[in-house]
Amino acid sequence: MAALAIFQPVGDSQERFPKWEVAPIGLVGTWESADDVVVGDVSNIQALGSQKISDSDRPRPVASTINEIFWCQADFHADSVVKGKIPTPGKKLIWAAIRPGCDIVRFHFGYEETTPPVTRVWFVREEGEYIRPVVDAGGVIFASFHARFTAAGKPEDLKRFAYLFLNPEAHGLSFELPRLILGETEGADALMALSAYADVRLHESVCEYLKVNFHQSCK
Repeated sequence: MAALAIFQPVGDSQERFPKWEVAPIGLVGTWESADDVVVGDVSNIQALGSQKISDSDRPRPVASTINEIFWCQADFHADSVVKGKIPTPGKKLIWAAIRPGCDIVRFHFGYEETTPPVTRVWFVREEGEYIRPVVDAGGVIFASFHARFTAAGKPEDLKRFAYLFLNPEAHGLSFELPRLILGETEGADALMALSAYADVRLHESVCEYLKVNFHQSCK
């Protein structure tokens, strides 16, 4: 996704923030649109202020009852790269939400992070002086896994990342994104292997997905 050059004032102050980006793209769309996908974390989360939203500024499909958004920032720490590059060190991650509080976990996919180990994989882009999520609403800022994972700068990193989503113990299950990354043949094989996992509901979900999307039956 190309960086945006449009900035908007917040309230009556002179402080300026990026354009509020909203699009119902989900996990797969976030992956496809992210310039950089990196393993890392944030610290020093801070509220920056609120912005009134007029009818002309409200992006679709945001409800007409949303008249204010709340901006937050955090120090961003990237450790390794799954896709793209490490964002420019020192830039802040900045995002907006329809609720105050700066609870960035609201925008994650996967593990609820109740116990370690925890790995966060972030989907971001650079926009001027900031690091930004792909979208502020409708996508995913980071995926969380109950596993240790780091990218090593090798071609197989993408496959290792894809298989995280097919590891029930990592608590970040997704069928669509691994299929996209691995391709149809390996994706189907990986899902067939997952169907043997000793969980009835998971088995049924995987088998239904294979039947509908690959016209395959579980063994």
